[in-house]
Amino acid sequence: MQQQTPPDLGQMAAQMAGNQARVSQLIEQLNDSLDRLVAATVRKDWSEVRQLSSDLADGGRKNGYRSISALAQRVCEESDRPNNEVGVKRSLIRLIGTCGRAKRSQLATH
Repeated sequence: MQQQTPPDLGQMAAQMAGNQARVSQLIEQLNDSLDRLVAATVRKDWSEVRQLSSDLADGGRKNGYRSISALAQRVCEESDRPNNEVGVKRSLIRLIGTCGRAKRSQLATH
């Protein structure tokens, strides 16, 4: 009978710690992005709203957050429409709610 080698717990712990650090960093970046996006919306700086939401959509895609990416893209699209402050704010509120759920989910699993 062949003996199984036990897993290297130190390596597994280091990998888990690294994953947790990456998740924490992504959450912090997400918070910063949302803060800047809200501030630009309050200032009615639609050009900045468009750029920030586009960046957030790209980042969401790259990090596997499809729902955040889709909603950030929606904010971007709404900001392109003339005289659409209400549409931008509605889509931003949906984005903020989705980000909050994603953050809670990530913290619970890591």
